[in-house]
Parts: sequence; structure tokens; C-alpha cells
Amino acid sequence: MRLMACCAAGAVVAPCALAATVAPGVDLGATYSQDLFSDVGGGLRHGTAAPGAINLSAGIDGRVWGGSADNRFYFDYLGTFGSSISNDVGDLQGLDNIEARNTTKLYSAWYQHDFGDSGLMIRLGLQDWNALFDTLDAAGVFINSSFGLGATTAISNVSQYPTTAVGAVVRWQSSGGAYVMGSVFDGVPGLPGHPAGTHIAFRSGDGIFSSVEAGISGDGDKPYKLAVGGWYQTSKYDDPAGRARDRDHGFYVIGQQRLLGGANTPKLDAFAQIGGAESDRNPLNRYLGGGFDVTGLLRRRPNDVLGLAVARAHVSRVFRQATANSDRAETAVELTYQAPINNYLTVQPDVQYIINPGANRAVDNATVVGGRVSLTW
Repeated sequence: MRLMACCAAGAVVAPCALAATVAPGVDLGATYSQDLFSDVGGGLRHGTAAPGAINLSAGIDGRVWGGSADNRFYFDYLGTFGSSISNDVGDLQGLDNIEARNTTKLYSAWYQHDFGDSGLMIRLGLQDWNALFDTLDAAGVFINSSFGLGATTAISNVSQYPTTAVGAVVRWQSSGGAYVMGSVFDGVPGLPGHPAGTHIAFRSGDGIFSSVEAGISGDGDKPYKLAVGGWYQTSKYDDPAGRARDRDHGFYVIGQQRLLGGANTPKLDAFAQIGGAESDRNPLNRYLGGGFDVTGLLRRRPNDVLGLAVARAHVSRVFRQATANSDRAETAVELTYQAPINNYLTVQPDVQYIINPGANRAVDNATVVGGRVSLTW
């Protein structure tokens, strides 16, 4: 069943290194993120876990060989380690977005070409679909995986953290902020049964994962975004009832808006996520998420971010019929505070309350406390 595989992965964009320009056309970066969480009440069992991740990145553009910066190569090497807090809690959505199997792998290796001022871009290679699709800046502060990638999309065979696939993306954006983009990816990221290391395999039955997203966004004092997207896959898999399938599709609607604030006052942003997938073949068929974050609430700490958000993943009827003690949904509530100490160090205490972990009536609601420390170079 695909549900546990994708949710254990965390369904999130890999942490991006803070790139430093070492020469014209060459950017290098590294990020080390260390989490520590304890299940202090409810869940499958009380316990403490410490997932971690390291990213090493390099970006090289055409200026290196006397060409244009419109031609760019990007490489990202990922290392994941530590223990699993979701194994203690038993949640479906993945409460820690860097939690993954202990391994090292080539995470990204792609080429991008921007067609001058036309607004057109193509990206080819090993890449994270969620780096461009179904993503909101206002939701990026949160640690629960569903705020990075909606749960009904995360259950698909989409190329996502920590295992990516080879794909092609085309994007066009107007000067006014309207955009449309589409993608085609290998239908099965990595090599099933071999989660460690880097595997790029094109096998019979993999099929394809394709998607399209259209929206409008804006920056400035009042940043906003509104987008709608859909995905379709043809890879072979078994549904929760054990039936063989080779087709699946879903949709999502995402948006964010700055509600209050300016250059010298605290900024209040809100975001919302809606997602859906076919009810007769997926463990999750509906998803709803949303929240608020405040930047600069304390005058002396203008870059601190306080966030509160809720993610609800609805379980399909076919999953409930095939799974004992299953309830209708799992809901995660997260309260977090991200505090940059300097240009290199960030600390982030975090509390999550998981209602019906695993959508299982037999498991008590879980309270999870902990946080994240990140170092960037």
C-alpha cells in the first residue's frame, strides 16, 4: 500500500541550502537540520526521536564558460539520518518533514534554460516536483509534511522528498504575475525495494506522472498567490483493497495573502490548501489545510516567525473498509516559532497535536513537543 511509504518520506521539499557565490556563475551551499521530538501523550507509544538531514548544493550557470546566466545546472546531495517520531505517534501525514530512511543520495541534478525576457523556462533532469508545484511560501515555516505538500498529492507517485525522479518542467510567467506550467515525470521515483542510495530506473509498468498548474502571484508589500493544479499518473499499484490499478488522478487549490503589515510593522500572512484524489482507489480522498504566520511580532526580532496551522486528511471509504478501527480523518495542529539567531543558525521550537493518529480509533490523540536547529553556510 502506497500510504505508509509516502507519508514516512515526509512529503516535503528538501531543505534548501543558503547558496554563497564563490565566483561569477558558481554558487555553493550547505544546510544541516537536526530535529528532536518527543511524544509526551497519546499515539502508539511515548518516545523520543531525532531525525536529521544534510544538503550540499552547487549551482553553475553559463557565465562560467563565457555564456549567459540563462543556462544553469544545479546539483543537490542529500544525507538523511536519525530515528522516526512518526513510528512512535503512528500518524499518516508525517509530522516531521525531514524524517526519512538513513541514507545518502543524489537528490537533484537538473539543467534549466530561461528564454530571456519571454517569461518561458524549461527544467530537465532529476528534480523535486514540489520545488515548483503545489507550494506556498507562507506555509514554509511549518514542520508537518502536509503544509509542504498536500496529503492527497503526497500519496501519489509524485517525485518528492526524499526520493526524486527524472522529469521535464515547462513554465511561463507574464510580467503581471500570471503563470502556467506543466510537467512529465517518470511514474515511479527511485527503485521500489531499494530505498537507500540513488536509483534512476525506467521500467515497464512505471508509467508517467504528469501535471499542470496555473495561477497568479505577486511580491512587494502585499505578497499573494492563488493557483489551481491537477495531476495524472499511469503507474501500476495496488489500492487499499488489494486491487491492481494503473490510473490515478487528483487536484489541488492553494492560496496565500498578506493581511496586515508593512516594512516596519509585524506582517500577518494567511494560507489555505485544498486537495482531492479518487475515492475508490486511494487511502486519502480529501485534504484541507490552512494557517497563519506572523513575522516580526517582537520589534527587536524582525525576522522571527510565529505560526499556527491545521491540516486535515480525510480517509476514503475503500481504506476504511479494508482497515480495522479506521476513523474518517486525521487532523494535525501545529504551533511553531522560528527564530534566526544569526546568518547561520536558526532555532525553532514546535508543538503538534495529532487528532486520531493514523485515522485509528484505537490510538489516543498525540501531543508531540520538540523543535529544529538548522545551520546554513
